[in-house]
Amino acid sequence: MKKTLLISVVLLAGMVACQQEPEGTWNLDRAATMVDEGNCFSLHVRGPMPGGLVWTSSNGRVAQVDGRGEVHALAKGDTWILATDPKTGAKDSCLVTVGYEAQNPILPPTWELYIADGEPHVFDGRMYIFGSRDNYDGLGDDGRWDWCSDNYHVLWSDDLKHWTDAGEALNLKDIPEEVKGGGIRLWAPDVFRDPKTGNYHMATCTNNGKVFLLDADRPEGPYTNARTITLNGQELGHIDPGILVDDDGKVYLALPKFIVAQLDPDDYARILPESVRDMTPFMPMDNEPFEGPSLRKRGDTYYYIYIQNTGKIAENGAVPTRMAYLTAKHPLGPYTYQGLIVTNHNYPNAGNVHGSFEPFLGQYWLQYHKSVPGLRFTRVPNLEPMEFNEDGTIREVKMSSSGVRGAFGLGDRVQAGGAVEYSTGREPGMYQLKRGAYDFVSFQQDGQWACYRFFTIPEAAEELTVSILTGAPDRRLEVRRGAPDGPVIGSATLPDTGWKWKRISLSVESGRMEKETLYLVADRAPFSVKDFYFINECMVYE
Repeated sequence: MKKTLLISVVLLAGMVACQQEPEGTWNLDRAATMVDEGNCFSLHVRGPMPGGLVWTSSNGRVAQVDGRGEVHALAKGDTWILATDPKTGAKDSCLVTVGYEAQNPILPPTWELYIADGEPHVFDGRMYIFGSRDNYDGLGDDGRWDWCSDNYHVLWSDDLKHWTDAGEALNLKDIPEEVKGGGIRLWAPDVFRDPKTGNYHMATCTNNGKVFLLDADRPEGPYTNARTITLNGQELGHIDPGILVDDDGKVYLALPKFIVAQLDPDDYARILPESVRDMTPFMPMDNEPFEGPSLRKRGDTYYYIYIQNTGKIAENGAVPTRMAYLTAKHPLGPYTYQGLIVTNHNYPNAGNVHGSFEPFLGQYWLQYHKSVPGLRFTRVPNLEPMEFNEDGTIREVKMSSSGVRGAFGLGDRVQAGGAVEYSTGREPGMYQLKRGAYDFVSFQQDGQWACYRFFTIPEAAEELTVSILTGAPDRRLEVRRGAPDGPVIGSATLPDTGWKWKRISLSVESGRMEKETLYLVADRAPFSVKDFYFINECMVYE
């Protein structure tokens, strides 16, 4: 990425959303988007259509835009596409990322868009992710550090590899005080389509436990008409609402701590009191229920997904890093505890692992978040393919670096910041974050390692190409298979790069790999790794 663009991204940090326009004016239909080299797409205007917009690109080598807002992707990198109305001076922008290679996390770090608590849903053949949005390092405009922020962004994708940030869907300032009740952060939401009208409703909450409902005419919002969700005429002291629309059109709500109930079909902001079911009798208490319920249906089986604490809170503290689930043959139960879906307990800075699953493109997908190890209160979205047993139970998912790919193959570039385990455990240790750029792993001590899943290479790879940074000669990198002390498939003594990134190649003897786990191990530190990929001699890769 060119220096000028890096400066642009840093200056616009936290502004992945299109610039906020005065009320009643227009804006672009997306705030950030991904596209492959050689492809094109059109940006459109929402709101009153201005005439004669002037379109510009901040980096014409990455992408160019014509006078109609059609963007042509040319080379890997990032560029801002700016639309300006010369008559009024009103303007809006979209960050375009060209050539991002799909993996976990699913969003390029240059977006600085931190989506957590995601609920995935498919509407009209498109996957959406509705979640909370963390501030960078958890620091809000009010000077406080905490989870989440005061607005939502909605993500969508047609193939799970190229994502679009649809921009701001809701801002806390637009919610009446009698509904938000002093809340300063928007916590985990869920969205459902009205089975009667086809419109969309968002059930959500603030950090002080105010749960409310809003409306929109499209999944990405904007969401308006906020009103409190009530039970017996009283507002709820809950968070993290999860919604299920059953095949018969009935709508169910899940809440911690911990109930499931039907919503009034004539008023979705009212819980039918006779339908309320207590879920805690079905939950094991050795790992206490914590938060984050979600409801799903597959075939004739209902799934109540929730976050468990790791152990008892009084003994271990609040460490909700286990996504567990119950199953039933009716949305109101009775339910049976089935075990874990995924855990991120040993990941650096792990705080919780809120998420859910959804079918798309002939496959079920698990959406969850993990922390950014170098930052406080900052989480990023991830996707994994998932499988079920014949009895409807879920095969436990392992966090992967490859994500929607299922596994990396020859030539697939692996971002070093996508490691799923570190020798430092829950401590951030060797993970390094560079704002507005790609993360890297900095090995500071001999023996440190980083773990990457998964790799499938039918034919033995011959070389591993690694982007490294060193400040002294004779540093040494090992690549091990299956475990930190597993067989060495390649190693190299690293040159002194003068603290500049340099790409080197080392010979490997990988053999055939089928969903293998690999480890980068620092035999002699210190040095840093930004990315790597496997190749054969006959391949041409730039």
